Amino acid sequence: MQAGSLNASVARVAAARFAAPFWVALGLNVIARGQALFAPMYSIDTYDVARKSFSGEIAYSLGDGRFVRAALWWLQAQVGFLPIESMCASMCLSIPLFIISGFIFAAAIIDDVRQHEAFAFAALFTLHPFATEYFYYGEVTFATVLAVFFAAVAVWSAYRAPPSWLWRSASVGAVVLALGNYQVVIAHMAAGSLLVLVADLAGCHGASQSDLSALLGRFLRRSSVLLAGFAVYVLCLLSTGHLFPAVAAGRAFRSSSPEFLQKLHTLGDATRLSLLPPQGIIPTTMSIVTVLAIMLSIFLLLRMTLQRRDILAALVAALTVMVALACAAIAPLMGDVAWLAPRLLSPVALCIAALGVIGFRSSFARLHPCLVVAFAIIITGYVGADASILFDQRRMNLWDHQEASRIIARLEADPAFGEVTSLAVVGRRKTHPLALGTSSVDMNTSGLGSPWSKLGLFEQATGHSFASPTDAQWQAAIDYCDVGRSGRCQARSG
Repeated sequence: MQAGSLNASVARVAAARFAAPFWVALGLNVIARGQALFAPMYSIDTYDVARKSFSGEIAYSLGDGRFVRAALWWLQAQVGFLPIESMCASMCLSIPLFIISGFIFAAAIIDDVRQHEAFAFAALFTLHPFATEYFYYGEVTFATVLAVFFAAVAVWSAYRAPPSWLWRSASVGAVVLALGNYQVVIAHMAAGSLLVLVADLAGCHGASQSDLSALLGRFLRRSSVLLAGFAVYVLCLLSTGHLFPAVAAGRAFRSSSPEFLQKLHTLGDATRLSLLPPQGIIPTTMSIVTVLAIMLSIFLLLRMTLQRRDILAALVAALTVMVALACAAIAPLMGDVAWLAPRLLSPVALCIAALGVIGFRSSFARLHPCLVVAFAIIITGYVGADASILFDQRRMNLWDHQEASRIIARLEADPAFGEVTSLAVVGRRKTHPLALGTSSVDMNTSGLGSPWSKLGLFEQATGHSFASPTDAQWQAAIDYCDVGRSGRCQARSG
């Protein structure tokens, strides 16, 4: 009873301590992503999900190795929290949970984090434009952010919680809940773990007098808890394939993968894009400011490590920073095909936030104003970039719906339209003729660009329901549209 009262008291103190940073970060997130809060924003996947049954989406999640997400979908079905109809609610729940996740990561990496540091960490972590792609897939935004939350809990309980079996079990469970929901967060956990070591080497945890070998030994012992959690996840994944043989053909169960050298090349590209993304996602000026600020932060923390320890510790810290940045970019390498989508590179935000705060804490007092101004500029730029990304997605949805309506209007002019049961949309158009600078891989792309999104687009835009065409109908549609000569996306009903 006494321990429970103590924990409740600690929780109340922590909540009161971080209330102000939370509300400020919440305000910035609402400004940045407010466009996603009040109306659905269809992605290429959302159009497909709108046509699926719950059982179909659950099977798809199981095939992806996301058995926790499948359980969430089942639970949603029981309580009527439907994914498409509740997208706005998902956004409203996701933003505060995302900020809380940032605070937990901050407390995991820098144990005695202060109010202004917690705000800077959470703002850099949650407002990074790569994470805005979470909000592009509105039907699973909350589930994705929940995976980030469990990843943060796993890192905190592994490295900062009291060394007890209770917290070790909590860390193992959190790893399974995180990876069973969205495997990309393995990069958050890997990078976050290494950043814990960087902070300890720089003395941010009050451990400046610890022997280097003792510090590394403690880090490895604590890291073994996360590895145990990963092993349990793999066992759960194998059990899923055994219990549900029909899903064993999904992406999580495929054995083929790119060659090692190809993966290394992709890792280099992913790391480069993480720090210098396309101009449309983050303005190049902002990227340069970010890179310069992070380089200064790394220099300052290495200087502090050298002062408090020795050159060997500084070399270990430098290597750990490099590996952490590489780990933040490993998510695109997990699948059959390397896919450099912004959401897969989003763990780099954890590195930017952590290195920025550690560098600030390690800097001279005279440098504090410079770092504050630099990161204030970065956060402001992130807010603007987030707003641009979501604004462009609204425009793309509008253009797609208008074009779908025009195509159906032409088909409705046929007296036999009332007998139509299927629709074949021939051709692909990933981008609109009026190009959007924020389009990147899967983000802000046209619903006419993917085979699985086309029928969903026409249904959501026009209210007509169509079946998928048969092979014979497809061939007839291809012949009719003569794509080889016109090159335009056209439709034919049957």
